[in-house]
Amino acid sequence: MDQQDLLLAHMEDLSKKAAKTGCAASRFLTPAQAIFVEQRFRKYSNLTFDGGMDNAEYTRAIFTNPDWGTYTRDELFAALRFSYRPQDKLTHRDILGALMALGIKRDTLGDIHCGEASATLVCLPELCGYIAESLTKAGRAGISVSVIELEELGERQENLTIKTYNVASLRLDAVLCAAFNLSRAKASALITANRVNVNHQPCLQPSKELAEGDLLSVRGMGRTKLLEVGGTSKKGRIFVQIGLYT
Repeated sequence: MDQQDLLLAHMEDLSKKAAKTGCAASRFLTPAQAIFVEQRFRKYSNLTFDGGMDNAEYTRAIFTNPDWGTYTRDELFAALRFSYRPQDKLTHRDILGALMALGIKRDTLGDIHCGEASATLVCLPELCGYIAESLTKAGRAGISVSVIELEELGERQENLTIKTYNVASLRLDAVLCAAFNLSRAKASALITANRVNVNHQPCLQPSKELAEGDLLSVRGMGRTKLLEVGGTSKKGRIFVQIGLYT
């Protein structure tokens, strides 16, 4: 069985378990996995996706039996805050690397958000104590860890550098050229080499028309979002606002 077949089989098992016990949840899914599961399980009205905070990127697939009630976030999620010196400027990669160095698997961790002197993490409740006791450094930077309430996480914030461009069209290759400062040929080559995702799904069509809110990711280069489509110039070029994830 390939990975997708295994994932679907696991979801079937969770659905059956929920029918008997009231609730069953997966580990954290990537956005692409969540989309795949949602598409295959649309017939299940008792399936929800939750990441422990509003607009979470990494979520758990949660099956419930309405006759047994529902779930609370505190049962399925825990939250931690990592504090460090502002001058250490830790990134998402630094925090994730430190966690995985403890032997923790990525699918037990939800969203990680880094600020100027602190970061927050959503994780499985059973990992909360281990991380709080074991994580003392990320790279060379010292870290202090505290358990926080889920309500303290607030809503997921996106760290974007926003710029305005004018593009020939809303084709995928044209927008990539602007966002990543590429030639049209280079952008097309990346797309046809299956290195570009649109809204977490692979896209092999340079001519695909984009719309406001579309999320683009290029393997090895980063992610960007088409935030706004404006008017056109006298030469017919389209003004767009693009946010590059930092």
